[in-house]
Amino acid sequence: MKTPSIEAPTHLDFETYLSSYTGYTRIDRALYLAEHCRQFQIRARQWALQEIKTTTTNIKLYESTLNDLNKLLLNQGQQPLDPDQAWISQAQLENKATEDKLEADIKTFKNNLSKDNIRLTYFRMGDQSCKAGEFSNALKHYMRARDYCTDPANVLDMCFKVIKANIFQHNFSHVTTHIARIESTPNIQLSDLVRSKVECCRALVALAMREQYHAAATALLNVSFELNHQFSDVLSANDIAIYGGLCALASFDRHELRTKLMTNSAFKSYLELEPQIRDMIEAFYTSKYAQCLSLLKNYRDDLCLDLYLGSHADRLIELIEEKAMIQYCRPYATVDMHRMASAFQLDVDKLQKDVIALIRKNKIGVRIDSHQKILLAKQTDQRRQALDRSLATGAEFEKSTKALMLRYQILKNRIALNDK
Repeated sequence: MKTPSIEAPTHLDFETYLSSYTGYTRIDRALYLAEHCRQFQIRARQWALQEIKTTTTNIKLYESTLNDLNKLLLNQGQQPLDPDQAWISQAQLENKATEDKLEADIKTFKNNLSKDNIRLTYFRMGDQSCKAGEFSNALKHYMRARDYCTDPANVLDMCFKVIKANIFQHNFSHVTTHIARIESTPNIQLSDLVRSKVECCRALVALAMREQYHAAATALLNVSFELNHQFSDVLSANDIAIYGGLCALASFDRHELRTKLMTNSAFKSYLELEPQIRDMIEAFYTSKYAQCLSLLKNYRDDLCLDLYLGSHADRLIELIEEKAMIQYCRPYATVDMHRMASAFQLDVDKLQKDVIALIRKNKIGVRIDSHQKILLAKQTDQRRQALDRSLATGAEFEKSTKALMLRYQILKNRIALNDK
C-alpha cells in the first residue's frame, strides 16, 4: 500500500459516484479511491469487501482487500476484521460445482455437435472464471468459443467479452486487437450502440498510451447518446463527458473545438451530466481563460481520483493552461504582460516564468522584453517561407514526372506483368 496523495475530494460523493458503475469496474474504482484518497482509505475498502462478497466469488481479491484493510485498522488502533470463512467456503464450493457442471455440459454438447450450445457454454465458463477472478482462464474460454460462432452477432459477443476481460486486467494492447476484429467482421452492420461501445474502448486504449489525448477525445465525441448508461461495467455516461471534454480541451485546436464539439448535439447531451466540464469548455472557447483554469484546478483532486484519468490529470491541466496562453498571444504582435497576467489571474513574474517555459518547448514564438514587460511576436521570414514552398513544390513535381516517365517506358517496352 502506498500513501494516498489526496486528502479528500472536493466534490465527489462516494455513494453517488460508485452507483454509476456495475461489475468489476465498480470494485476497481472503489479500491482506486481507497489507494489514492486518505478520507476513503477505510470506507472504500469496507465497501469493496461487501461488493466482492455480493457480486463475485473472487477469494483472492477478498483476501488481499481484507489484508490491506486490517493493516490500516491496526495502524489506527482499531480491531481488525476476521475473514468471513462461511463466505469463503461457499465461494469455493460454488466455483468448483459450477466448473464441474460446465465441463460436463461441454462434453455432452461436443458429442452432440451442437455449435450454439458449445459456444454458449464456453461463454458461461468464461463468465464464471471472471466471477472467480480467473481472468486468464476466462480469456481461454472466450477464445475457444470463437470456433463455434455461427454468425457475426456471435463474433461481436465474443469480442466484447474478451475486451472486457482485458480491460479488467488493464491489458489494453489486446483490447486494440479485438476492436479491429469487430470492425473487420464481414457481413455485419454495426448499430450506433455497438459503435459507441467500440469508441469507448478505443478511448481507454488511447488513454493507456501516454499523451494520446486527441485520439481519446475523437473517439468519445463519436459516442451516441443512445449509449448513455448502457456500458456501466466499463464507463459511465459521466465519464464520457469528463474524459472527452478534458481531452478535447487539451488537444483540439480552435477549429476542431467548434466543428467537433460545440456543434455536437450528442456530446452536448453528455456535458449536461457534468455542468462543470461544460462550463470549462464554454469559458475556454469564449476566451475566459481565468474562469476555465479556476474551474479546472478546483476539480483537480476529483480528477486525480479517477481510475483511468487520475494519472493524466496534472498533465491535462498543464496542456490546457499552455493552450490558453498560446491562444491568448496568437492574434497580437505585442502583448502587455500586465494585462495578460490580469486575464489569467497571475502575478507578472509567474506569467513570465510560464512563457519562458513555453518558449523553451518551442510552443510559442515570442520574445520577452522583461524591462517593459511586453511580449513581442517573432516576425516570420515571408520570403524564406515562399522559397521553401517553391522548392517543395518543385521536388514533388520532379518526383511525379519521373514516375510518369517510368510508367511510359514500361508500357512502351511491354514489360508490364500480364494479369493472366
